[in-house]
Amino acid sequence: MARTLKRRLLLLFALFFLLAACRPSPQANVLGYLVERQFGLLATPAGAPGSLAGRVVRDGVPVAGATVLVAERTGAAHTARTDAAGRYRIDAPPGVYAVAAVAPGLAEGELTTSTGAPMLFTLAEGAAITVADLALAPLTPPLLPADLAAAVNLRQTAAYTATAPFPTDAAAQVRAYAFDHDGVTVDSLRLYLPLAAMPADRYPPVLFIAPTAIDDWQNVSVAFAASGYAVVGIAPEPERGVDADAQAGDALIALRLAQSGALGPEVGADRPVAMGGSYSSAILARLLRLEGDSLAGWVTVGGLADAFAGAQAYYAGEIEMPPQYSLLVPALGAPNRNPLAFLRYSPVFVADELPATLIIHTAADRVLPIDQAHALEAAVRAAGAPVETYYYEDVSHYLGIGENLTDSGREMYYRILEFLRRYGGLE
Repeated sequence: MARTLKRRLLLLFALFFLLAACRPSPQANVLGYLVERQFGLLATPAGAPGSLAGRVVRDGVPVAGATVLVAERTGAAHTARTDAAGRYRIDAPPGVYAVAAVAPGLAEGELTTSTGAPMLFTLAEGAAITVADLALAPLTPPLLPADLAAAVNLRQTAAYTATAPFPTDAAAQVRAYAFDHDGVTVDSLRLYLPLAAMPADRYPPVLFIAPTAIDDWQNVSVAFAASGYAVVGIAPEPERGVDADAQAGDALIALRLAQSGALGPEVGADRPVAMGGSYSSAILARLLRLEGDSLAGWVTVGGLADAFAGAQAYYAGEIEMPPQYSLLVPALGAPNRNPLAFLRYSPVFVADELPATLIIHTAADRVLPIDQAHALEAAVRAAGAPVETYYYEDVSHYLGIGENLTDSGREMYYRILEFLRRYGGLE
């Protein structure tokens, strides 16, 4: 029986690497992880480091200041910055690696084969490998049609009044919408307005990308709407899976619909502040790359800043993933073979592009350790952007505004409110 099981696992393992040549699906990634775990193949081989060297270019011109990286199978990243000639050298343990890079204003990129799969390099102990030029392309937001509401079949699905237990007597008008984008119906779009809002009124916009179902976070949206903001809420669409770019595309459409007046005339012309937490902070980070200076600031609560460090903590058994997300990290693929998937979830590597930042995190977080927040803070400060932090001790991961509100929750709310007033209007 044991021999038969082992033979089957070996066949699955071979299938995984066959799929790896053509960018496997999340399901295939999970299958590969389970096989590797069964055979104890997740560890990085021991031995003296080797090096990979090369050049980053754009249209053949060297790119200075690009971040280039490779990652170990367990997620540990090894990085380098390109010099004035676009050259880099990365020292890493023996292993199989794909090389990825990103630079301000340029999309994340990697060296690929003729089929578009990541190009893999086997680095032996003490070896030095020179790789081909890694070409980066400009980062270009999607071109949206002029009549966006018609193009995405925007429709209002409900209108109602909602209340929240905090602040006292908090209430808001709510409009629910749905739209169609890239073959998916997104039905989580909401607009929350102050209860007394009239069509002639204008309120500074706040974009809130909820971590889970949008209505589960109604207390948060109502609380800020009651304080004088037009809160545009949207949640990750389950059909998108781990595709952060597609999720960010949905959020961009929601923001553009609000700014065009398609959700109502009450949304003001101020530059929005965006908020996200946990997984949605990674979606927000993708949106920040697309939006550039059009956002006045962003708030990340218990957020992901470095997906490589997150993967490393996951594989080391240092974090506690909710059961429904227990295989989320393996679904992204092996970090050494598919670093681009993790780079896209890592705003710490593009801190030069971030607007004013408010980082909120708890030392009690066992899903995304507070080290994520510390790394993001250091990167934003090094980039010279405004950054504020609120680190607290109690409550784990999520810090909501609900019936069991803690002192930390109250403090969080007022810290965010101050940040909104400083950067998003109502000063």
